[in-house]
Amino acid sequence: MDKVIVTALLLIGSVTAALVVMMSVGPSISQASQSLVETNRDTSNRIKTDVEIIAVAADSAGTTIDAWIKNVGVVPIYAIEKMDIFVITPGTRFDAMTHAASGDNTWTETVLGSAWSRGDTLHITITLPVASPIATGTHALGITTANGVSTEKIFSK
Repeated sequence: MDKVIVTALLLIGSVTAALVVMMSVGPSISQASQSLVETNRDTSNRIKTDVEIIAVAADSAGTTIDAWIKNVGVVPIYAIEKMDIFVITPGTRFDAMTHAASGDNTWTETVLGSAWSRGDTLHITITLPVASPIATGTHALGITTANGVSTEKIFSK
């Protein structure tokens, strides 16, 4: 009879311990799984995102640059205003542009709506300071989307 009682107590203790472990580890596994799903979704969107700078042209004064960029990826691009845009003159200049309606070292885009869809071409206008225009020579325009996809195009003024 003593062995039956000891066995029953050990069985109850084992079941209780298993339940405690499941209740404490279960939420951690669920959180890790959700994190992995979100990471996979972000990586998938980044792989499916691609842009190509079709053309870049500077005005004769060197204070305004027009660029046309095409979404050649398979997914729409959101948060266009969060793109990073740079004007680079190798060895001389590296200007980071700010998305704003007006001012120096700013850029604006032709409004496309809430998303930049596949196949759409975005026209951006970059404004440089009158006191610091780009000189005649070779320059580069660099663009990085909000999810980290980058492209660059060499152009001349």
